[in-house]
Amino acid sequence: MSFQDKAIKKRISVATIACAGAVLWLHGSVVPAWAENDEMKVLEMFYEDKELVVTPTRDPKPISQVAENVTVITAKEIQALNAHTLGEVLNTIPGVHVEPRVTPGGLSPTLSIQGSESNHVRVIMDGVTINNVSDFLADVGAIPVQRIAAVEIIKGPASSAWGSSLGGIINIITKSPDEGRKLGGTVSASMGERTTGDFRLELSGTRSSLGYYLAADGITSDGLLPHTGVDSGSVYGKMTWDPQEDTRVFATYSYSRGKRGLGEFPQYGLRQEGDYEHLIATLGMSHALSESLDLDIAGRFSHRDYSDVSGALGAGEGLNNNSYEQPNLGASAKLAWRTGIHSVIIGTDYDNGTIDADLRENGGTVRTKTHGRLERRAIFANDTIVWNNWSITPGLRYDWTSTSDDFFSPSLGVTYNLSDHTVLRAYVARGFNVPSLTATTVGAQGLQPNPHLEMEKVWSYQLGFETTFLRYLWLKNTVFRHDVSDFLAYDGATNSYVNQGKQRRQGVEVEVKSIPFFNTTIGVGYTFIDARDRLADERVPNIPRQTWDVSINYDDRKLLRGGLVGRYTQWNAREDFNSRENAMIWDLTGGVRFLTGQVSGEIFFVAHNLFNGSQYLHYFFRNPGRWFEGGLRFNF
Repeated sequence: MSFQDKAIKKRISVATIACAGAVLWLHGSVVPAWAENDEMKVLEMFYEDKELVVTPTRDPKPISQVAENVTVITAKEIQALNAHTLGEVLNTIPGVHVEPRVTPGGLSPTLSIQGSESNHVRVIMDGVTINNVSDFLADVGAIPVQRIAAVEIIKGPASSAWGSSLGGIINIITKSPDEGRKLGGTVSASMGERTTGDFRLELSGTRSSLGYYLAADGITSDGLLPHTGVDSGSVYGKMTWDPQEDTRVFATYSYSRGKRGLGEFPQYGLRQEGDYEHLIATLGMSHALSESLDLDIAGRFSHRDYSDVSGALGAGEGLNNNSYEQPNLGASAKLAWRTGIHSVIIGTDYDNGTIDADLRENGGTVRTKTHGRLERRAIFANDTIVWNNWSITPGLRYDWTSTSDDFFSPSLGVTYNLSDHTVLRAYVARGFNVPSLTATTVGAQGLQPNPHLEMEKVWSYQLGFETTFLRYLWLKNTVFRHDVSDFLAYDGATNSYVNQGKQRRQGVEVEVKSIPFFNTTIGVGYTFIDARDRLADERVPNIPRQTWDVSINYDDRKLLRGGLVGRYTQWNAREDFNSRENAMIWDLTGGVRFLTGQVSGEIFFVAHNLFNGSQYLHYFFRNPGRWFEGGLRFNF
């Protein structure tokens, strides 16, 4: 073991032992009677709207029985951020990194969980994978937030339930029809500098056995940095029908399109811009076969088109023009059987995705057309066994793919309720990531495909605990280690990707949050990641090494609310990236509520990058300086 590894293990161990020691010491102390009587009320403050999670086993279960490192953020918390897109929300979560943050709705930001590659993170909405089959990237900057009821994030591989997801899962749970009234909704509009605007409309209700949720939005901007303007819009709908008490039929539809500047690069005399058009539709049914047996089936269709153009600064013609069409057809089925101490889930997935690429180089004089297909089939099963204070969750999945080898993904999670307010967790899993069609079949400009690529593989180990024993504080601590093999690396000799890398990503996450006092809550998160090339025994660059997340929120639940959210990241960037990490970026939000008859409303504002700091990984993608926006929101 090298000196660096010993130092890293010592740093992780000290942080974990200190947190665990505090919990165990307090656990052995005398608990006042008032703490025992009000204990559950305190817990409810931290777990409001978060008691059940779906993503770990693909079926609702209490978060106290979840062994994975899971974070949940709700629509209420998203609204408090005044966020525009999913990317902005994710950039406030410890262990998750989204860069760059430029114009709302602009660029396609990179996404990382605990130091993973962007294509290792699987993003799901309504059971549909958002990632492209071409590069397996998910455009979280093109997903508006108003349709989101909650986002569940699994940090670390979740292949035993979802398949290809070496880095983690981001599951977007969309809003459902309002069952309390026939018609309700929200209208909001905001405007900011550089003609940056966000306009939203939501309608929801239930009539007899039919329910509906409809949303429309638009985001526009002239660009907070040169050539980063955006003009985008989307519509979303969800319909439910309950023909009988034990059956629900549902359908969803999402359509979005946008144009955006991807930046300009004076060093090379280039500018880039891109268009996208996304369509997603699902149709499914949930039926209770008996009191202990449920059946869920769903079909899905998605079609993602996008193009990118690069050209000379100040010139109208494009140097390169690439377009990609990616339709996908899929289906899933799941049986949930609950009996005694067991909750057994058995299911199957099928997806058939294709890509047609049209690559034009040198002003269109060189043109290449390619076609690729990725077919995936899988069966999976897991069981949550609850016995006394223990919860044991074994899981397994077998995947067949048309471009790579088959893969078997086992996992085992254990939780122990040390008391009503403290949960201990342990989790081990084997995960994988399917190489993209760009790497195996289609290729790209200047890149040759390699059809012999194998799946990237990982063994992941996690230990942690979560407690509210301190009554006024919620504390969560997780130690993780991900051993990655067959990592895809670029080979200059063949101008293609090859399986030749081995990496180890290990570290610790610590989160602390207070209950409201004088209507104010304070939260602090710290993440340490050490990523090493296991063959060269060198630190992997461009992976965040240390991150601090700080939040201070005020809400009197009547008139005023406000928040201050900050993030600092130590990038460990390559020297030629000219990164900046000498400032914490702070966003200040505020709102004043009012009530008129049946309509409630709010005047809100945001001061982004309040202290005009600079923090970015690469000087090509600098963060914007301080800018302001404000708006109105009406609920009826």
